[in-house]
Amino acid sequence: MPLDIVIAKNPLSDRTDEESFFTGQWLEVDEWRALFQNVLHAPTEIPPDEGESFNDFELRRERLVQEDLTGKGYEMLGRIWFYFSDAFFAPLEVDKLLKECIELRQKAENKKALSALEKLITACHEAIKVKSGVFLACD
Repeated sequence: MPLDIVIAKNPLSDRTDEESFFTGQWLEVDEWRALFQNVLHAPTEIPPDEGESFNDFELRRERLVQEDLTGKGYEMLGRIWFYFSDAFFAPLEVDKLLKECIELRQKAENKKALSALEKLITACHEAIKVKSGVFLACD
């Protein structure tokens, strides 16, 4: 179940016009894991607290990962906090996502993480061409 990489102004669009289309690329779970665990060192393996509801756990985990990555200068990438969750970057946010990916690509050595970054960079360039956003859609 990969994260499809879609160019879209609106994540709820039908993805059939010039500004909304599937890129033909996706992030595989091993690419996501390499990027978030091996390169970003995000706290992705957070256990639930005793008695914590599933919803509270998910909200806490999302907040912790996003705070960690924002503190490291990767606010946009922090939105891709969980492989089985959608992430949308509005047209005005794509430049920031692109900048984060390019910066991280210069530091990363892991092949799977570099593959994920290249896919995101390509999607950002495509989105900028059509003044659109980037949507990572969990199947």
